[in-house]
Amino acid sequence: MLPDIIPANFINTIAVGRSANSVAHTIIERLLVNHQKVHVIDCAIRLRAMQIAEATKELNFFALHNITLQRAFTPYQLLDLFNSISNDYLTSESEPIINIFLAPSKQFFDQDVKKDERVHLLKILTQKLERFVQLKIPFIFSESAPKDDVTYFQYLHNLEKCGRIIQLPETLSKKRGKINGQNNRTLLSTNPIAC
Repeated sequence: MLPDIIPANFINTIAVGRSANSVAHTIIERLLVNHQKVHVIDCAIRLRAMQIAEATKELNFFALHNITLQRAFTPYQLLDLFNSISNDYLTSESEPIINIFLAPSKQFFDQDVKKDERVHLLKILTQKLERFVQLKIPFIFSESAPKDDVTYFQYLHNLEKCGRIIQLPETLSKKRGKINGQNNRTLLSTNPIAC
């Protein structure tokens, strides 16, 4: 179930909170139901592929053909992916793909990343996302694990110039089916989106 505070088209949204991953999956399902191409960048092994497969299995087209997945296990891999996506976007003539980042900041807060390096790399990440905005590359960020760290809150503040930050409630209410819209085909089919 998507909270009312999520914009209708989801684009350039940064969803923050414990329920952000569930909300991101509902968005992915909706996009696929509406024939939208989706590129998921999974930074913390958050993708629940079976949930997406289950939600789209009874459609009369192959929705899963519209989703691609990449994983980034270090901050440097993620920053390189930003470059690749930007370069591909500039040279591609196909329809835009919505890039959904699951927990992009997680690797930056790993114990192996020193504080000064973390601050510097998060600044670069924000700059790369600003470039997405300039190029009109559609994206959605899902930051599901809040960190009790001043650097994290500064990072979120910096992201405000890139998109709308939405602080999600700790838990989502149970409406129209299973919790968080999981496997709810009625929810997905009755709420089309405009991309």
